[in-house]
Amino acid sequence: MNDLLSAVRGLRRAPGHAIACLLTLGLGIGAVTAIFSVVNGVLLKPLPYRMPDRLFVMFEQSAAVPARLPAYLTFLDYRAGAKSFEGMGYVMGRSAGLRTPQGIVQFANAAVSDGFFQVLGATPVLGRVLGPEDERAGATPAAVLTYGFWRRRFAGDPAMLGRTLDSGEGGYTIVGVLPPGAGYPSWADVYTSLAAGPPLPAMARRDVHVDGGMLARLRPGVDSATASRELARLGRRFAESYPAENAGFAGAITPMLAAVAGGGTGTPLLLLLAATGLLLVLACVNVTSLALARVTERTREMALRTALGAGRGRLARQLLVESLLLSALGAGLGLMLAAWLVGLLAASGGGNLVAAGVANVLPRMEEIRLDARVFAMALGITLLAGLGAGLIPAITGSRPDLAGVLKQAGARGGPGRSGGRLRRTLIGLQAGLALALLVSAALLGNSFWRVTQVDRGFESAGLVTIHVYPGSRYQAPDSDVASLYRRLAERVGALPGVRSVGLINHLPMAGSWNGTRVGIDGAPPAEGEELTVGLRVANQPYLETMRIPLLKGRWFTVSEMTGTGAGSVVINRALAERYWPGRDPLGHRVSFFKSAAGRADFGQPLSGTVVGVVGDVRQFGLEQPSDAAIYLPYTVNPWGHIFLTVRTAVDPGSMLEPVRRELLAEEPGLVLTELATMDRVVSGSLAPREFLTLLVGVFAGAALLLATIGLYGVLTRLVRTRQREIGIRRAIGADRPAILRLVLQEGMAAVLAGSAGGVVAALLLGRVLASQLFGVTAADLPTYLVAFGLLHAVAFMACYLPARRAAGIDPTVALSND
Repeated sequence: MNDLLSAVRGLRRAPGHAIACLLTLGLGIGAVTAIFSVVNGVLLKPLPYRMPDRLFVMFEQSAAVPARLPAYLTFLDYRAGAKSFEGMGYVMGRSAGLRTPQGIVQFANAAVSDGFFQVLGATPVLGRVLGPEDERAGATPAAVLTYGFWRRRFAGDPAMLGRTLDSGEGGYTIVGVLPPGAGYPSWADVYTSLAAGPPLPAMARRDVHVDGGMLARLRPGVDSATASRELARLGRRFAESYPAENAGFAGAITPMLAAVAGGGTGTPLLLLLAATGLLLVLACVNVTSLALARVTERTREMALRTALGAGRGRLARQLLVESLLLSALGAGLGLMLAAWLVGLLAASGGGNLVAAGVANVLPRMEEIRLDARVFAMALGITLLAGLGAGLIPAITGSRPDLAGVLKQAGARGGPGRSGGRLRRTLIGLQAGLALALLVSAALLGNSFWRVTQVDRGFESAGLVTIHVYPGSRYQAPDSDVASLYRRLAERVGALPGVRSVGLINHLPMAGSWNGTRVGIDGAPPAEGEELTVGLRVANQPYLETMRIPLLKGRWFTVSEMTGTGAGSVVINRALAERYWPGRDPLGHRVSFFKSAAGRADFGQPLSGTVVGVVGDVRQFGLEQPSDAAIYLPYTVNPWGHIFLTVRTAVDPGSMLEPVRRELLAEEPGLVLTELATMDRVVSGSLAPREFLTLLVGVFAGAALLLATIGLYGVLTRLVRTRQREIGIRRAIGADRPAILRLVLQEGMAAVLAGSAGGVVAALLLGRVLASQLFGVTAADLPTYLVAFGLLHAVAFMACYLPARRAAGIDPTVALSND
């Protein structure tokens, strides 16, 4: 207690030192705590299911296709034949509209097979899950809500249990609400039974692999390797029975947590955790340097304590208590910073395109919070930071040169040779850590810039986009939804300031995709290979609206937009180069299938003659290569939803509300979502990379600031403790430039030495960073030179100010203070 009170008094006597240390440790501890809370919520926290380690996601794969969802009939075969699993469940996506007082809003309806929730093993927070009673023919349609949809759409009202969910296509009785984070797939809002809705044509075909998912729960005593071998055997048997659809494919499984967290999530998060770890180490080194400089100023105090009988252990304990006190106070600031950052992340899930992009980096966002594990980690790093920052000053300050200090009769002591070496080592360590983070941030920034320069294949400026989901009257399998789309395009096209209106089933950069198996004249598929390409249905003005270049041949004519036969098709360059390399594809025929799920003509074969080749567009983001695609008139294969792309002659942002108003005036029952400018869609696709680059950049900037403050603080205190020495040098003839060079060399030599180690650390960190880079290597020389130059420019300024102050010391004043 005496040591603690003495530490408080000591910090009150040096408020500048205390504030600098508190802010430094608070920043380091807060950053690590915030990022660890994300890692904990996304990667470490167990899923809210019964025995989640035995829950797996199942898919099919071949030598040429890494993953595809099994068809519903194939799922039934696996469920009947596999003995390694307690059960298997299937889920298929169905879009639906929800009637609300504010109008019809769209939600994602996940239609699940019988026994799905028994496989999932989730305990609802309200009510119950779907069971056998909901899967019988004639049963009252029931619905289970995800926690997020319940809170978002119904404000978490428990009275919603038992009420009817009016989907516009029939009512569903709400029977339960899942716990937070228990939804699978992640896009699901509402779960209904496959048996409760109209049968989808896709369910009767083995060659259709639609949006959805498949779960499997291992039996007790069976490991995943055994189950995988059984699935491989079953896959070979199904391939023999159905060679046209299953040849070369076999079942495979991956842990549920890996599927939910996303394959690309772990590396960015661990990279962020490593970056914050380096920042915390730098903060501790910074505080150690400041503490060492203060110990140097307190040399006479420590010598007097020793002379009065204080032992070395007593002095070391006193200095360690001061360090731990600073660390504890810094942890308090850090936890407040972490709570603010975590709250900021939670608030970003507002449903906009940028937030959706961030969610790609941070799935399971509802699990990200400061819980007991995070607080325990924060306590641990607080103790480590306090000990790490205080151990060296405690060892150094607890053994003062008693005789030497007392002989100086009040003169301020210098650091000595060993103290100088230690000081230079700490300065170099700060510079090295800062350089490693600066290089990482520069590499990511360079990659981000290069991604933005990628040719997207269309002109986004001046475009407005909106996703249109027709009302229930247009969801009948044989409804004339194409005529609705034509009227909507004509009405929006009549608005002042609108140049043209395009229709497309899958908007570029939005990530949505629908494939169709194709047959190419003279190009039969190899075993285990699927000739699957993207299927785009569009109207006649679409190419002009998006300003996609026509490379060869022609686009569809107005007359071709009025027919229902495929006659003519247009392909993109990727498809032309894939199947007709070095040859002219015009005039060749391709065969494919209608692919609008839910319509009666789903799976109907079509064939057409290639009449044109257009440029590639980036469908899945700027970092992903363009997919091979076929375009055909939207009237040939009418889609259950459509995107309008509107080319404007005015600011596209000013057209958002007029476009929405005109669409609802034509058809009040429409569900309109994703109303945005195309530039915003593009920025949303870049959000995951931007998020990572921004955070690492912030940490690198903080590291540079900490290193600069530490270097400035150490040299300032050094000048103060060496006033007598500098005064003597001036008295015997040293001029101001000589003193300036002396102090500059003291700081810059340590920075240069530390930079060499920083380059090595950056190269090692670059190996982890490599998967996140685009168009640049982890050893990119220009990037290293930029980071190196920035660090040394800032370090020079941090050294120059104390050096100029030292050069201005009056020798008569310095010596008179002796």
